[in-house]
Amino acid sequence: MKEEKELLEKFGRKNPFNVPEGYFENFTENMMKQLPEKEYPAVGKITMWERVKPWLYMAAMFCGLMFGIRVLVHEKDIAQNTTNTDVSSDLPDEYIDPIINQSLMDDYTLYQYLSDADFNIYR
Repeated sequence: MKEEKELLEKFGRKNPFNVPEGYFENFTENMMKQLPEKEYPAVGKITMWERVKPWLYMAAMFCGLMFGIRVLVHEKDIAQNTTNTDVSSDLPDEYIDPIINQSLMDDYTLYQYLSDADFNIYR
């Protein structure tokens, strides 16, 4: 507070900054004269490939998506169409004996496991 009073007594409340007379009258003209001319790059002609390229990429993406979905759906159809009797007859005893010996299951649990098993894993 004391320093502020001393500064006010010494300098007063008058604004020490001022702008020269007529400074803003020709300001824009003087500024535009000092700026360099801006060069715009020449706009090239858009080729047919540049116009078609996004559409072609989009079509390829949809074709890939459709192909991927068809493959997944087809695999599910194959898995649903196979029956357990066909697969179990193709399964040799060589695979079943070690499973039975190492399973440590009773007969009912083993029967339940084999009837619910996915036989596509043995192919």
